[in-house]
Amino acid sequence: MVRSQVHYTDGDMVILDNLADFQELETARAGMILSIIVVAGRLRVDIGGETTEVRARDMLICPPKTQLDNLFSSPDFRGMIFGMSYAKFQNTVGPAAGESVWSVMMYAREHPLYHMTDAEMRIGGHIFHLFEEKMAGPQDFYYKEVMQSLMVTAFYEVSVIIERNRQSEQGGHYRQKDLIFKRFLELLGEAEGRRGSVADYARTLCITPKYLSAAVKAASGKTALAWIHNSTVEGISRQLRLSGRSVKEIAADYGFTSLSAFGKFVKTHLGASPRALRAQQNH
Repeated sequence: MVRSQVHYTDGDMVILDNLADFQELETARAGMILSIIVVAGRLRVDIGGETTEVRARDMLICPPKTQLDNLFSSPDFRGMIFGMSYAKFQNTVGPAAGESVWSVMMYAREHPLYHMTDAEMRIGGHIFHLFEEKMAGPQDFYYKEVMQSLMVTAFYEVSVIIERNRQSEQGGHYRQKDLIFKRFLELLGEAEGRRGSVADYARTLCITPKYLSAAVKAASGKTALAWIHNSTVEGISRQLRLSGRSVKEIAADYGFTSLSAFGKFVKTHLGASPRALRAQQNH
């Protein structure tokens, strides 16, 4: 087998098989969606203060800005690590699949660990091997396009695994609260955080705010308001990093009446001022 290596295409993708290189990518992977598949051995990592054990044939999904601490792998660890920048994901997988993939990724933020079937492991191995073969050859015609297409394929397969596990846990069909939660996530994706109240979403779903709150809490363990807040933060982050709109326009779009209030919100939740975040993207 060709020895794999860390590989970037315009800073938007990474493919690797070892954790030593992975741990050196702190800055790059902060803005990436990562899929870590354990082929052999195991790894242990703290996610949001909680320890997670990832064993052979497990897949760990890490959305952007996931804080991974105390990463440990067994001596016999072998893995397949796929990473795509959130910007590239939005521009490739997102438009092609519509809001369904977006809702799956939002669900994965709360459910990061999945056990894979034999078929899923084989497919993952085939995709990873194609990456290795392409990386070992010359970077000739359409090299970037081929690499990007392989990564898009990988993340579609990741989304299939997430959705399959979600439905399997629910007996192959959605309960009413899960249907409400699924539709709520789709609406969050469509709004990109611009709707600020539970009542707005409840009205669209033709249910009461109280019922929506109860259904979302029961299905996800997190309140509807917390989901809305996270969506707002992510939406603002995307606009600042990826759009050409002015800070003033973005602030108004998200309902802020002053630039100072918007700046304080961004600094509190994203760790830097709006202009600093935009400058980071341009480096």
